[in-house]
Amino acid sequence: MAFVEGFGAQNAGYIAPALARAFQLRQTDLGSYFSLGLFGLMLGALLVAPLADRLGRKPVLVGCASIFGLCSLAQSLSPSVALLFTFRFLNLLGIGGAMPNVIATTSEYSPSRSRSLMIIVMFNGFTAGSVAAGLFAARMVQAMGWGSVLIAAGIMPLALVPLLLFLLPESARFLATKEGTQSQIATIVRRIDPNVRAETVFLPEVDSKLGISVAALFHGGRARKTALLWILVFCSLLDLFLLSSWLPTQIASLGISIAIAILIGSLLQVGGMVGMVLGWVMDRLGPHRTLCLSYVIAAVAIACIPAASASVPMLSLAVFAAGFGVIGGQTASNAVAADTYPTEIRATGVGWFLGVGRAGSIVGPLLAGFLLSIGVSNRAIFLMAVAPALVAAFAGLGLGMSTPRPQSVARLQP
Repeated sequence: MAFVEGFGAQNAGYIAPALARAFQLRQTDLGSYFSLGLFGLMLGALLVAPLADRLGRKPVLVGCASIFGLCSLAQSLSPSVALLFTFRFLNLLGIGGAMPNVIATTSEYSPSRSRSLMIIVMFNGFTAGSVAAGLFAARMVQAMGWGSVLIAAGIMPLALVPLLLFLLPESARFLATKEGTQSQIATIVRRIDPNVRAETVFLPEVDSKLGISVAALFHGGRARKTALLWILVFCSLLDLFLLSSWLPTQIASLGISIAIAILIGSLLQVGGMVGMVLGWVMDRLGPHRTLCLSYVIAAVAIACIPAASASVPMLSLAVFAAGFGVIGGQTASNAVAADTYPTEIRATGVGWFLGVGRAGSIVGPLLAGFLLSIGVSNRAIFLMAVAPALVAAFAGLGLGMSTPRPQSVARLQP
């Protein structure tokens, strides 16, 4: 599921040069195209993802996969700019609703001793999908046109829907917060441990009656940590989407072929995949040190991109390192967000965490498009992108001074 989300969410930057030629889009139009889709991601995270705290993780995942698959296919057939933009928005609305629940479900089936690593391993599916989108686009855009990438992005989630329906179990921890679900929980838990006794009753560890609301994210000692996570993810996704959206186009403007520009841009995601090591580090050193180090690496690498533009190998290395820091840090912060909130509000907490980040992802491409349109140089834009990475580093460091989170209500016990 994370793989097809990554393929669908990140393909816009790879098809942008061909899309601009096909529809005669200006740089400001491309900025609007990127940001409208990201606005869909934001609303999906803020409004659709929290439904899973009421309805369950599984039905929301199935519904969202259906939406973003159908809308990606429709986008590939769009005869006008208006329809292209509309289906882009709806496509990413579905992805935005699904992503927090992929994270929540993984968290709720992972042991606490390795939860950060498990979430990062899972989320590498998203990064792998992003890399696959770049590799696929590098070959197929010139051979079959930009629409071929969107068709592939639509077929994959629709093919996944039957598997989600028949093979994905609902979160047992979510079911434990609802009445009348004991038999469902027992069936799921016996797949994990066949020795569970038939008379076992499964309960949340703490009956906190939090209520499903955004205000609950700031109760129980979580206010400081929630604020720091929101600052971090806003800055992180601002940089991530600025880079992923504009890198191929700006590299191509240096006179490098579109195919090579796409391949260099995809190294951002490859660096993020290598950033999986941060999950192992975080389970041992804690989130604050790990996140701070990650975004410091990102800041240095982003600052090196303009200076390395004259050399393809050096530019590739700088893009790779930027991906390691930004995407690796972003993926690690997903694990921190999932671990911060108890089961009753986990989808809401992760959804709003990512939703606030989507505001940054909207600002990044729009800001870059505006600055380019008024004559600001590529070098200046990338140097300005260093500041959000440093802010994210300080926010990550501040998490180490946050009030420890209360005991999770999500663990099942007989």
